[in-house]
Amino acid sequence: MTSSISTVDPPTGPPPEYSSDGFDRLPDVIILTILNNISDIKTLTRCRTVSRRFNSLVPQSESLVLRVDRVISVDSEVDNDHVSVIIGFFKSVVKSFQDFISPPQSSSSSSSSFYHESQYSPAMILRGFERIRELDIELPTGDLWLEKRAAVKWTAEFGKTLKSCVILGYRCGGVSESDLGGGGGLKTRVVWTISALIAASARHYMVKEIVKENMHLKKLIVSDRENEGSVVMNELGIKEYREDNGENDDIDRVWWRNSRTRVPAVRMRMRHEAKLELSNGVVMEGATLVVVRPTANAGGVEGDEEERWDEGLVAAGGGFDGVYGEAVVKLIKRRSYLLEMNSF
Repeated sequence: MTSSISTVDPPTGPPPEYSSDGFDRLPDVIILTILNNISDIKTLTRCRTVSRRFNSLVPQSESLVLRVDRVISVDSEVDNDHVSVIIGFFKSVVKSFQDFISPPQSSSSSSSSFYHESQYSPAMILRGFERIRELDIELPTGDLWLEKRAAVKWTAEFGKTLKSCVILGYRCGGVSESDLGGGGGLKTRVVWTISALIAASARHYMVKEIVKENMHLKKLIVSDRENEGSVVMNELGIKEYREDNGENDDIDRVWWRNSRTRVPAVRMRMRHEAKLELSNGVVMEGATLVVVRPTANAGGVEGDEEERWDEGLVAAGGGFDGVYGEAVVKLIKRRSYLLEMNSF
């Protein structure tokens, strides 16, 4: 009687210590798909502590959302004017990233505090990931300080500088045209426009280091939890920004002080409706739609052709949903007038 011994090929899945349940038998590509759908960096950071396998896979996540949980009070050295408030906000974002990773140490010295603020800046946090392709940075609040019962929504596309910006401004019910300032509210509408452009250019400057360090990045959005505005950069815009030789950096800057991309000379086509009634009964007083694009990109396009360009931009731009989307669709059909503004 003879006996034979059969051989069995060694397993190719995870080591035995990782095979306690069915989840551990999933291939890496499925785990990465799950991690990309989670996307939240804080959650992914915690996932790294689950196992050695997760610790090695989390840095390969390609789609990330970086949420800033809170804003630290601005230091007293920051001036109280409108621009300084925006600058101070971005300064505070650095410290909030520090607290996001490591609780503040009351005994740390000022020099140590500065070191940790630099260490846990957005760019430093993202260095823990190897191949980011899509990134959404969500700030805790909007940037604009507006008069009571006023609201401004905006979305801006950037490359190395501004490509286009769509701005929707309005006041809540019960506000007359005379309450909006002289010239039928024109002054107020211009202030809304400039404020939105300053906020957009500051967010754009904030991500400069992130864009230049993450070579796989294809899409970047900087939004806020209040849905006030968003900066959008597509693959071509990111490439332009990464290859920029610094011509938009007029002076040496600390990133949180006086730090924003220069807004180029622009053409602003403005549309206005004193009282805009929407389908759900909402009434927007002084509703204003402004479509902004650099003068250099106008290419001789004027009049009806320029208005058609505006309609196409609004239709493709997104960023305005629900009642805001309806307001934009209605306002784009109104008569427009053109303003021009020098670079600032």
